[in-house]
Amino acid sequence: MSLGFTRELTSIQPEIVFSIGNFGIANSTLMIVVIMIGFLWLGFGVIRKFDIIPTRFQILMEMLYEGILDLVTQITNSESHAKKIFPIIATILVYFALANVVAIIPGLTDITYNGVALLRTPTSDFNTAFGVSLAAVLVLNYISIKEWGLLGYLGNFFNFKGIYLGFKKSLMDGFIGMVEFFVGVLNIIGELAKVISLTFRLFGNIYAGQVLAIIIMGAFAYVLPTVWSVMSNFTGLLQGFVFAALVAVYYTLSLKPED
Repeated sequence: MSLGFTRELTSIQPEIVFSIGNFGIANSTLMIVVIMIGFLWLGFGVIRKFDIIPTRFQILMEMLYEGILDLVTQITNSESHAKKIFPIIATILVYFALANVVAIIPGLTDITYNGVALLRTPTSDFNTAFGVSLAAVLVLNYISIKEWGLLGYLGNFFNFKGIYLGFKKSLMDGFIGMVEFFVGVLNIIGELAKVISLTFRLFGNIYAGQVLAIIIMGAFAYVLPTVWSVMSNFTGLLQGFVFAALVAVYYTLSLKPED
């Protein structure tokens, strides 16, 4: 066993630190566990002790809560919808914001065990980005089924009723109904595209930022790496914001229009 600090080019695949039976534990998974422990400590050990007379930290948390709620309300254009989806959007936004910038802690991602980095930025792991994206799209489709009903949900993709009513009116309306039917079928591909676009947008930006940061740190000494680290962490925060905002938009599109 050896503990040390290294500066090597981040591999595109996460490294397996150890295994439990046939299940390998990657360094990105360990970082997720560390972040999860931090959230549990914040929720049960700190926030539950908030009082009527707020501390500075409590004021900061309340400002964060109100800011995210206002953001979701502006995106969904509905206060009731915003409150329903707020827990999901807030969790995604705060988690990704923290996961994307956690590497700024000096030496945290450089600690090695048997030549393997112990911790890795979770969002630079394709599996993490894909898993969260897939889960978000599945939840949105579940919400859409609850909102429209199973038949109404399937009708968004297979609009046989539109073809029938269209030909009942006129031949031209029938052809328009057929076009709308094929557009609905293409929406199935659109649901798959949501997973792919969310995944590669998040993973590509975070991983590329880490690789470029390592290259710049190896080519220059002090000033430029510092500037790049600041820009890279700003990009990480921005990508978490974009991901959460897109999920909120997809949520709004999955609901029935309000009267």
